[in-house]
This record gives sequence, structure tokens and C-alpha cells, in this order.
Amino acid sequence: MDERGMSLVEVLIALTILALAVLGLMPLFVSAVKTVASSSQLTSANKLVREKLEELDGYPRDDVRLAVPAGSSSASFVNDLPSWYQPSTGLVSSATTSPGAGWYAYPYVRTYTVEQFAADLTTPVVAPASYTVKLVTVNVRPTQGPFPGLRQTTQSLYLRLPNG
Repeated sequence: MDERGMSLVEVLIALTILALAVLGLMPLFVSAVKTVASSSQLTSANKLVREKLEELDGYPRDDVRLAVPAGSSSASFVNDLPSWYQPSTGLVSSATTSPGAGWYAYPYVRTYTVEQFAADLTTPVVAPASYTVKLVTVNVRPTQGPFPGLRQTTQSLYLRLPNG
């Protein structure tokens, strides 16, 4: 007897083996999705840091956003990002409570510090004494997502006086 093809039982066995193999690979897919989400979160945090550093670099060195109070060698500036955003329109708000339906808490917090140093870049200078450089350090921390708070990024920039 010359039979061609596969029987129904053989097809079912083959499908069962294939399903078990795919099921064994599922944790890899879940891990890959988490990794992509985490990488995206870190990329966004890095973008927000670079954006702030470039903004601060463009200000005059005596600008209020770079000012260090008298009697101190450093100043800290709290979150300057909006509190709420609306993804459908791209609008942002700094209201203390949600502006309404469709608004979500902004997923990042950004802070920065400004420190004054002498020419050796290690000796802190207390304001209002003259300084040579200001060290600006910006930190962005996610507040939600796959790993809130874990994928924070910190970057620094030295701002020299024009004649320093």
C-alpha cells in the first residue's frame, strides 16, 4: 500500500512539539519587551538632560537660572518639567491637580545644581566671591514606566567665564 502525506495524529504531535517550543521561548519575548521599554525610558531621560544642559549653556553666566546665593558655593533647582501632559495634543500643564480627562502625570522629574569653583576646578568658591567656572549637574529620574527611578541619568557641564 502506497500512502502519501501525514496522518492527523502525526500533525497533532508535530503541532504539540512546536507549541511547547514556542511556549519555552515566551520568557525571552517578555524580557525583550521590558528591555526595549527600559532603553526607551533611558533615551528620553538622556534627551531631557542634554536639552537642559544646552539651555543653561546659552544663558549669561550671571543669569538667575545659574545664580548661587550669597554665602553658598552651590544652588539646587527643583523640577522644572511640567506636572501634566496630554499625549493626544502634546499640551503640557504645571497645574497641581489634573486639568481634566485625557491628562496624565508627566513621567519624569528633572533637577539641577550649580556649583562655583576656582581655576583648579576643585576649590569651591562661596558667592559673591569671583569664580572661574560653574559646574552644572542635571539629573532626570523617571517616575513611572517599567523601572521608575532606576533608569535615572545624571550629566554635568563646566561653564567657564568668558575671560576665565
